[in-house]
Amino acid sequence: MIATALAALKAIPRLVDAAERIADGVQAMNRANQERVAKERLDEKNNFADEFIADVRVRDPKIQRDNGDNSSPPEGGG
Repeated sequence: MIATALAALKAIPRLVDAAERIADGVQAMNRANQERVAKERLDEKNNFADEFIADVRVRDPKIQRDNGDNSSPPEGGG
């Protein structure tokens, strides 16, 4: 009985090490998930901004960029 108790006590440091490694793995997975979610959110915002700017350019000819087809000089650059 005492031998069994001593063996169990001897195993505690290994169990603690294993639990710490598991906790480190969970933290790494959480961090990776947070980074993925943040990147998705940023990509979504960037796409929204790009679409909004493109939509404004289509609606307002004063804001449209020169797409290279226009060979006339810019206003005031005569």
